[in-house]
Amino acid sequence: MAGQWADYRALLESLTRTLEDLTAVEQQKTAAVSCGDLEAVDACMKREQVLSLSLRGADQKREKLVRQMGLSEVPLRDLLGHCPQEEYFATQDVVVKLQGQYKIFQAASQVARDTLECHLRAIEKIQKDYNGGEPLPEQPLRQSDFLA
Repeated sequence: MAGQWADYRALLESLTRTLEDLTAVEQQKTAAVSCGDLEAVDACMKREQVLSLSLRGADQKREKLVRQMGLSEVPLRDLLGHCPQEEYFATQDVVVKLQGQYKIFQAASQVARDTLECHLRAIEKIQKDYNGGEPLPEQPLRQSDFLA
């Protein structure tokens, strides 16, 4: 079980780093939206998708590990009560960092979401004003065929 526990702790450390990366992306996205840099917003959204896929893979690995260790029903906040005594302090450090980074990510994500919504409302208002109070008609998507 000690090997599995070390693997689990390493996974939690990896999740913390991924959340740090996601937090940085959210902060960059907020800045890009605030200054109207659509290319930077698009780049942030692409990085966000890549990191989300990484989280999905890590979650599958986590599910497998906790199943093997018999901890499927144990939430992160109760993990310390189930860890081996010799792993307690190392696990405590990892859990505290992960929980703290998650809170920071949630805050950064909310700011980015609020900023995007605010700017989208402003764009919609400009569109209505430009079109005499009516929303602009939706344009059909243009498709091109590319030959290899």
